[in-house]
Amino acid sequence: MNIQQLGNFLIICELLNYRKAAEQINIVQPALSKQIQLLEQEVGAVLFDRSRRTVSLTPAGLFFKKETDRILHDLKRTIVRTAQIHNGEVAEVRVTHSSSAMNTVVPSFLASVKKTWPMIKTTTQETSNFQQLEMLLTRKTDLGVAPNIILPEEVNSKILYREDFVLILPANHRLANNSFNDLTALKDEVFILPQVATGIGYVEEIFQMCQDAGFTPKIAHESANVTGVLRMAEAGLGISIEPISGVKGVNMDIALIPLKNIRQKVTMTLFWLKEREEELGQFIQRF
Repeated sequence: MNIQQLGNFLIICELLNYRKAAEQINIVQPALSKQIQLLEQEVGAVLFDRSRRTVSLTPAGLFFKKETDRILHDLKRTIVRTAQIHNGEVAEVRVTHSSSAMNTVVPSFLASVKKTWPMIKTTTQETSNFQQLEMLLTRKTDLGVAPNIILPEEVNSKILYREDFVLILPANHRLANNSFNDLTALKDEVFILPQVATGIGYVEEIFQMCQDAGFTPKIAHESANVTGVLRMAEAGLGISIEPISGVKGVNMDIALIPLKNIRQKVTMTLFWLKEREEELGQFIQRF
């Protein structure tokens, strides 16, 4: 198995046509077919379903494609980074984060990196817990900052801070004028929350606090973006629960009630791949 074989495999995956792939690679089709047969023998799995007139990936082939994409992407980045180190050129650190993290720890981290390493490029992206984790595992980012995220075995983490959740209500809501006592008052309300599939850990925490109060939240709208949540709440489309730092400095027609007397707290977590801990240690220390 070599890099050329893997690259040719990915071209077939993209085109799903041996003749077109052979033309693009500039080799004869029988030679390309032989390459893939040898690759399948080495891997020990059938990668393409050739039983029909069209070519398609088998389940094993789909997995191998995903991993091959990641491996070749990592290799390309490693080659570029090695040359940068040799030439003393600009490096890069990529950070994904939640909305509330940009209101707290991310700006100070970026400022610290810029002060210590003026030539380092920093890239940030606000996204969901699920997307952050997916990007980390595929090495499309270096560090992630997310609230209450559930992490797999291959990821290390440290807690940056804990804070209260805050209840977000339309300004004219019946509970907005000091009549809110506990979460049981919300059992008949409709909620604006991130998708359960994208919140991994964070949304489960909100569900748990509602279940502790004896009800399951009725979700009317889904949004992973704090600004979108606040705009919908302001329009009277529902209520929500967010980290208190996520509404820092907000000037909108909404009511905010800190949830200080519940056991669930926002746990803002920095996380990274275990196998990259030594490489990223100088950046991890900056948080």
